[in-house]
Amino acid sequence: MKNHSKLLGLALLMAGAAQATEFQPSGNLGLTQTFYGNSGSYKTATAHPSLVFNYQFAPKWSIDIEWDRTWNLHSYNGGRKQQNNDFSQPDATLNYSYGTLGDSKVDWSSSLKIETQSNFNNNSQAYVMAQTVFDFSRYLPSNDYLKSTQFALAPMYVYGKNISGPSGKVHTAGLGLLTNWTLPANFSLTVNAYVFKDWYNGTFVISNNNTNYKNATYFMLSAWLEYSKILHQFNAKTSLAFNFSGGFDPYIMSNRRASWDPFLAGNDMNQWLSPTVMEGNYKRTYDLFATPQLSLTYNVNKNFSINAFVQVKYSNQVWGQTEKDWRFQPQGGFGLSYGF
Repeated sequence: MKNHSKLLGLALLMAGAAQATEFQPSGNLGLTQTFYGNSGSYKTATAHPSLVFNYQFAPKWSIDIEWDRTWNLHSYNGGRKQQNNDFSQPDATLNYSYGTLGDSKVDWSSSLKIETQSNFNNNSQAYVMAQTVFDFSRYLPSNDYLKSTQFALAPMYVYGKNISGPSGKVHTAGLGLLTNWTLPANFSLTVNAYVFKDWYNGTFVISNNNTNYKNATYFMLSAWLEYSKILHQFNAKTSLAFNFSGGFDPYIMSNRRASWDPFLAGNDMNQWLSPTVMEGNYKRTYDLFATPQLSLTYNVNKNFSINAFVQVKYSNQVWGQTEKDWRFQPQGGFGLSYGF
């Protein structure tokens, strides 16, 4: 978005002002508290509050702010089967919708995201991600069996650097194909594919036992099947639902055999917790998961709702050089949501 001319920016502001009298700002404030148990013999017990604020403040502008904080619920001492989830990740995304591209049916939007990550070990990172999205889904035919709600090309750029600890930087340029499909019987499917290249400096440089690499090229595929159905409507305000999500989260391959974990892999993940152990040097790896859930929702009024949920995730606890040790992990929590 920074490369648009001042003249275009002025025209967009004038167009927004002309529509302001017809627009009512709206938003949502939500808190989800999730508790994760251990995954068999793997110590993964974690508390995870997530605070989300979404606000549409102009006809074409919106902002999303999210803060995720996790705490270990086990005594972490660096053991191989332990996952250190003492972590904080606040981020903010500014979104702009241009509407349709010219006389076409292509929907065009852009976003700018700022994110920081900290493990509280004097080694924190900051990232800036800019992308623009061209959605062609309105050109695709639809029927009762398959309907595209997104079929978009998304050029993107990411800049990251260490903001505490040893110095290091990373530049990423990539292209994403973002797709979402509505299927029969309350199913939906998300399939996202990315091709991108990282350029590394300082502590971001990746390596194997013998070689350091200052750049790497990646292909990444994320694919999740989701299902949602109300099992019982107790009354006008209370319902019990069954939800399911599962798939590759993600499958990723590179031209470098090394120990790598690019920013875009975590940014697109469906789940919050990745596998416990990232092992060895590798050119490809994947995380495969399935999570059924029961969710009880109570709508206090038209703006405020409360829900409680229990779920279990089945996934590989090791990825990297190999994928193994498939375990169940119990999870549960509650959520609050207020719309305005």
